[in-house]
Amino acid sequence: MPAPAIPDDLLARTAPPGSSLDYALRLAPEQQRRPLQAIAAFTSEIRRIPLSTQEPDVARTKLHWWRTELARILEGGGEHPLAAPLAAAVHDDQLPGAELRAVLDEADRTLDGDRPDTFAEQRELTERHAAAPLRLAARVLVGDDSATGYATALGSAIALTRSLRLQGLAARYGDSDLPRETLRGAGVPAEGALLQADGTALPSLLRALDAQAGAIEPLFSAAGRRAPTDRAAARALRPVTAYAALHQALLLEIRRRGPAELIRGRLTLTPLRKVWVAWRGRL
Repeated sequence: MPAPAIPDDLLARTAPPGSSLDYALRLAPEQQRRPLQAIAAFTSEIRRIPLSTQEPDVARTKLHWWRTELARILEGGGEHPLAAPLAAAVHDDQLPGAELRAVLDEADRTLDGDRPDTFAEQRELTERHAAAPLRLAARVLVGDDSATGYATALGSAIALTRSLRLQGLAARYGDSDLPRETLRGAGVPAEGALLQADGTALPSLLRALDAQAGAIEPLFSAAGRRAPTDRAAARALRPVTAYAALHQALLLEIRRRGPAELIRGRLTLTPLRKVWVAWRGRL
């Protein structure tokens, strides 16, 4: 019996046509695409809560509801339109509940707004929480936990790149998660809005963004060295490798064009370049 389908509107919100996630999911075999879509949709719904909810108390209430709903999903039930597809993925692919709860933990940390002291601390947090969806995806693709280390390294590099891409917006509202150590080294106040109305802090902020990009860049090649040597496993993991390669290409574009582009607006890759990078699928 085929796995329950994810509602079209939810899937379109999770992986819009032409997005990096859309290209990566298209590389997955059809029988594995639905559990991957369920993992991605769950992650998208949870990550959206702290970013789209104005009142922190309301966001926390939503996350509490999702914790209760996840408990029901892990038991094979649930009320949300995503419940049946995710419950099927949990059952069929033996997905650990702890990894799904890590996605909720990440959203809680985002709401807390605690800025890490060092890049090492920030990286450790992304490995623990933000990399969980990639670990789940790797389990679906290879059928076991043999690629956990590879997925964790990729997931951390992806999460850090995704965070860097949003720093222009974050700097205006004081919710940037750039490490305090990085900010201090560039001469930026470690608390409050990083981008002042008079623009006096802009040069220092650009130095901080450039330093952050430089710290993230080697993580992709380091992750690539952790790829499985078994050819069958490497082929199976092509969707997650391609997803990471798209973020690596984005980071290289940020470095090429300079961090000022992050302040002007979110930087993207052209559709043609996305197709090429995803198809090539190499770090």
